[in-house]
Amino acid sequence: MIKNIEKDKNIFLAEITGMITKEDVESVIPIVEEVLKQYKRMKCLIFLNDVKGYTLEGFLADFNYYLKHKDVFDYVAIVGDKELEKALVELFAKLMPGKAKYFDISELDKAKEWIKEI
Repeated sequence: MIKNIEKDKNIFLAEITGMITKEDVESVIPIVEEVLKQYKRMKCLIFLNDVKGYTLEGFLADFNYYLKHKDVFDYVAIVGDKELEKALVELFAKLMPGKAKYFDISELDKAKEWIKEI
């Protein structure tokens, strides 16, 4: 589930919990598109709160959207508490054109500062 979605200029913030479904991804796309329509590029702060994973359809929807729009994400801050999440963000950071950085849950305020300052 994707919840607590906020926009602050070209910054998109969201909390993800449980399983991520295709419907979750599709509910976020119009918000992202609205930001991109105004700013053309964006930053994201994603708070992973007890994420269980993706449904197959959710993963495919998210991955396909990212592949089509990967060049518009300048900075992505991922906040979580699992070593696997950290490892995946480190891998993701090497593959994306912009910058991605992992923050532990205890560093949520630091992640917010990082995403706003750059």
